[in-house]
Amino acid sequence: MALEHVAQGQTRFFTPGVAPDPRGILLGRACLMTFPTLEGAVSWLRLYSAEASLDELMSGLEITKARTALGSREIVVQIPAVSSYAADRAARLARLVGGAIYTGTAKHFVKYRDDRSPFGYDAVDIGAMPAQTDFMVHGDEFAQGYVREGDLPFARLLFRLSIRKIPGGENLSPEDRADLFLAVAHGLADGIIRYLWRNRVDAQAGLFNPRSSSAFDDHARDRGYMLIRARNLPERILQLFLGTPGIDVFRPAGANAAVAVGYAHPIDLAACQSVFPADTFHVFWPGDRVDVLPGPLELSDISDLTRVDLELEKPRDPRGHAGAAAESIGVELHLAAAMGPPRRVVATLIPLAHASRLKRILFALPPVSLRGHRVAATERGLLVVGSENLDVIPLGQLLCELAPGLLVPLGMDIVPRVSPDVLARALGHATGLVTVFTPDNRPFQLPDSAFTTLERRSLAKIDVESATVEDFSAPASAESEVVNDAVGRFALWGFPDAPDRKLLPSGDK
Repeated sequence: MALEHVAQGQTRFFTPGVAPDPRGILLGRACLMTFPTLEGAVSWLRLYSAEASLDELMSGLEITKARTALGSREIVVQIPAVSSYAADRAARLARLVGGAIYTGTAKHFVKYRDDRSPFGYDAVDIGAMPAQTDFMVHGDEFAQGYVREGDLPFARLLFRLSIRKIPGGENLSPEDRADLFLAVAHGLADGIIRYLWRNRVDAQAGLFNPRSSSAFDDHARDRGYMLIRARNLPERILQLFLGTPGIDVFRPAGANAAVAVGYAHPIDLAACQSVFPADTFHVFWPGDRVDVLPGPLELSDISDLTRVDLELEKPRDPRGHAGAAAESIGVELHLAAAMGPPRRVVATLIPLAHASRLKRILFALPPVSLRGHRVAATERGLLVVGSENLDVIPLGQLLCELAPGLLVPLGMDIVPRVSPDVLARALGHATGLVTVFTPDNRPFQLPDSAFTTLERRSLAKIDVESATVEDFSAPASAESEVVNDAVGRFALWGFPDAPDRKLLPSGDK
């Protein structure tokens, strides 16, 4: 038996089940590759998954253990011939790892095209197939029959392969750290959640008690842990977690799988997502361990798992306010330098010792600067709150507003940097209250009723005497007398005398 070259435009062939594709290349419905060992088949799968998706081949992918007529055993991989382009890629990779590739439809497979025959090969004088032969391949100078001894499902092979260590695989780029999974032992879960929240890492968490798909696993052992999905994890935190016992870090490998950081599966898991059921999530650990979690993963934001514990001090009550007992998860609030642009000054807290200075400043301020401001006097100081920018009063600690009525020192921020709504609920802050954070981390609250207008407060108490009304009217029985006296020629120069006569020179009239 011999092969002949296929000519361009040829339409008649001896090999059953083959035909030219639109490019004129001879193709059957499938391509069949033979490898001397299973390692060769795995190497081909590894190379193909790195270049293209295996999902397009899953509908017809078969891995078979076969025996030749001479008694040797080989691994046969059959894939659907979706196109001659996919077949060309498969042929190139198969020859690279020491395999051979053929094309056909049912039982006869002829050698796939190569550089010597760009349009493929056709078998001449095929003849009858020997008894107890499942399929045959036709090469340059031979025809080989195979007997199937068993199938090896691709999914079973995938989970039996061990992930391999990658030198330097722990050094991830910012893109690789954009999405990571943390498997945290129960005893460390609360502390890790607090640590991530304090460092403003966007993360979600959930508790899982997985089942293992590894045949070497001890199924009687409890493998429960908390799975945390962290985004944009800083490099320093990643290196800390990689060196901490009880914390394992994984990289996503497609939508339904993750592989330990520093390791890689021989086959690109993202290229064969159809193998993983949609209702599962697979975690590949070192040591041939694969955990199967229920999917899609249901995770909760860590901000909802963290309690803010804070003790508020009320003015005029030296005993303070006893806060509730801390739960297992909680962080302590404190002030830190603000990261954003400066906010508008809306209030100032003036020490009581500077009250006299405030009075002198009030005398110098124009009425428009006093109007609309409110003040409350407490043992913590004079709190002046303005409707507009209050930096016209250069006294005390200037305060800006995080939320309506929630005041912090200028240039400072509250850490952890939670949203103002979450912070207000944790503090018991509501409408009608003013909450003030001071640099010494002793916040206090005041009701709105404690404030008076600054205009009214700036005026001291004024004592005003009551005047007595006198009646100057003449008695009704008194008699009146009118007297007409001479006023002289210059009446406005004196009255009642007439000195103008003395001022005239002698002889004048």
